[in-house]
Amino acid sequence: MGLNLQARLCLTSAILLSFSLFLNRRGKIPISKSYFIWTGVALVSAATLTFTNQEIYVDTENMLVIGMAISMLLIDGMQKHLTYWLIFLIFVAIKIDLLNAQGVELGTVYTLTLLNNLVVASILYLFLFVFRSILIKAFDRSDQHEQTLRSLLDNTPILMALVDKDGNFILVNQNYANRFGYKRRDLIGRNRKEVLPESIFEKHEPMFQDALLSGKQVAFLEETSLPDGSMISANGKYEPILSSDGVVESVAICVDDVTELVRAHKALKVANETKDKLFSIIAHDIKSPLNLFHSILNLNHDDVISKEQFIDYQNSLKQRLEALTGTVNELLEWARMQLGGISAYPARVNVSSVVRENADLFHTLIQRKNIDFKIDAPSEMEAWIDENHFKVAIRNLIHNAIKYTNGGGHVHVTGNQTEKETIVSIEDSGIGMSTEQIQSIIKKEIQKSTAGTDKEMGAGLGLSLSLGLLEKNNCNISVVSEVDKGTRFEIKIPKSV
Repeated sequence: MGLNLQARLCLTSAILLSFSLFLNRRGKIPISKSYFIWTGVALVSAATLTFTNQEIYVDTENMLVIGMAISMLLIDGMQKHLTYWLIFLIFVAIKIDLLNAQGVELGTVYTLTLLNNLVVASILYLFLFVFRSILIKAFDRSDQHEQTLRSLLDNTPILMALVDKDGNFILVNQNYANRFGYKRRDLIGRNRKEVLPESIFEKHEPMFQDALLSGKQVAFLEETSLPDGSMISANGKYEPILSSDGVVESVAICVDDVTELVRAHKALKVANETKDKLFSIIAHDIKSPLNLFHSILNLNHDDVISKEQFIDYQNSLKQRLEALTGTVNELLEWARMQLGGISAYPARVNVSSVVRENADLFHTLIQRKNIDFKIDAPSEMEAWIDENHFKVAIRNLIHNAIKYTNGGGHVHVTGNQTEKETIVSIEDSGIGMSTEQIQSIIKKEIQKSTAGTDKEMGAGLGLSLSLGLLEKNNCNISVVSEVDKGTRFEIKIPKSV
């Protein structure tokens, strides 16, 4: 009979106490704690009284001491003290009932039994009070250390993660989670394959496996496209974490965004290349003509050549001097533009007038090379642009078209307008350019000076200067070219608002 009753009581207790789990999952934590404790107290009390009525004395009431201990650990504030001693009073009341049921009369045994229970309850109370304080302080220190570590991880610009041998995330910092479009709590426990974009996972899985198998660091530096569409230069490593016996337990992943550093390195490389090209220009295109002028003047001074012979050199000297002046002017304008010293002052400019004016400068060269030069632009067509900038750009583009067109070829300059822009194009049937040369021009790099089809020379600064000036005026420039078939430059000048 007693065993059947005990079984029924246990089953009833399990059903009633499981309701506290339901309350806990619904977020009603304080109610769940109180329900669990007082339901347990009620069940133990009922079971004890039931057994007592059947004259079965199995010390079931002692389970109330467990309820007293649980109340000190689970409940906060003054309520835990009240609950503890209230359960103790219930425990004492049941003990008195048991003593009476067993026929124990008031006396030494009766008093000692109650006194012993009071001493045990008091000692347990002091122990639990101190233990709870120590436990809370330990949890606080642990939580503080965790918060400090998390703060350090989250405030570092590096993407950091820790994964187990199967590739499941154990720890990630906020920067890592943000870059892949997740919340940190959603990443923990998930596999790298589920989180990383397929292109990144396929590229990095061999590195991860290499770090696992070799137990050595695997580093990488690459351009990576992130899920948010941003492109970064990633400098990272897979660092194996070893156990005391040398077995790889997990892998730490650290990735640093070095985009700005890589960009600065590329800019420095370009600057060094530009410097070398400038020195070449100064050494060849400026120094050589000056040396020639110096030599001819010395010949005349030493009477090695006559005055009449010197006059014969005048045209050649004049051409060299004009080329040198153009080179120096281009060099100075280019330097000003690099230093940010050039500003655009747009106004209404007659496009046809500027094109014809600059084409006239090369009339002799056009005739000598027998080039079919045509201008097809309405005489009244105007553009909103800085006039000086436009003249420099048109002059350089026309000169280049003539310079690199073979004798008997053609150069056509056309102009038309739409509602939004004025379009000027310079097309030639010259030697054309490779894709690499076009990319270099679009980047406004200084071009290597090459002789024209009639041995014309230049400084290599003209295109870079022209494109820079046009961009100052918000113009859009496109280049289409094919080797041995010619080149077409198209300038789109936006209309004023």
